[in-house]
Amino acid sequence: MKLAGKVAIVSGSGRGIGAAIATKLAADGARVVVNDIDEGSAAETVRAIEAARGAAVACLGDVTDPGFADRFIATALERFGGLDIVVNNAGYAWDGVIQKLTDEQWYAMIDVHATGPFRLLRAAGRWFGRMAKEGRIAHTRKVVNVSSISGLFGEPTQVSYSAAKSALVGLTRSLAKDWGRYNVTVNCVAFG
Repeated sequence: MKLAGKVAIVSGSGRGIGAAIATKLAADGARVVVNDIDEGSAAETVRAIEAARGAAVACLGDVTDPGFADRFIATALERFGGLDIVVNNAGYAWDGVIQKLTDEQWYAMIDVHATGPFRLLRAAGRWFGRMAKEGRIAHTRKVVNVSSISGLFGEPTQVSYSAAKSALVGLTRSLAKDWGRYNVTVNCVAFG
């Protein structure tokens, strides 16, 4: 129970990698705010965590919605009294060769993989900054951004996806340098 007493939020945790991350965090003792746009998927992850005697609550919503980040953070603070771990995982791929790629496809990928995480980290940063001002930075907090090897090396037909995942790598590197003063470790993993 190395995460006992910690509070985690995991975007896109109703299924797949996000659900695995949420259940692992809970198995290690964290109280988890599960997120998905699909109510059934989020509820399933919450049930799995509770069945294993963990604590979880769902926060439904789309990470691309401008008001979502503040609501997601508020859920953690109101239900569990804090925020220690942020995992930006939500996303999907919408591939196409560049000459056929629409603006809609481009912006969909930028919004879910770069703008959504930016908004969530901006909202979390307000909380981390407040904790620092109050002198409550004794323990390290964690951010994990989920990128892709496409964001590091590119992939055919994944122009917008690769660009957005690459932006997430840059966001991670900048915050890793900036948030040390808050005792927040910021990392990125690139699956693939």
